[in-house]
Amino acid sequence: MARFGCFLFASSGAYVALATVFRLYCLVGGHNMMEALYGGFATYVLALAAGVEAAFFMGDG
Repeated sequence: MARFGCFLFASSGAYVALATVFRLYCLVGGHNMMEALYGGFATYVLALAAGVEAAFFMGDG
């Protein structure tokens, strides 16, 4: 159960951080819609990867 908690905590935190950074960068950089779609997809993939990594390394309790 500790691994699942680490996964949820890390993936949700990473999603909020990455979504904020990517949205601000898109607003400032003036990207087109295709780049915004790639950034949105990358937000989900990177947040899941951060959650899996956290569950793997910190979920030993």
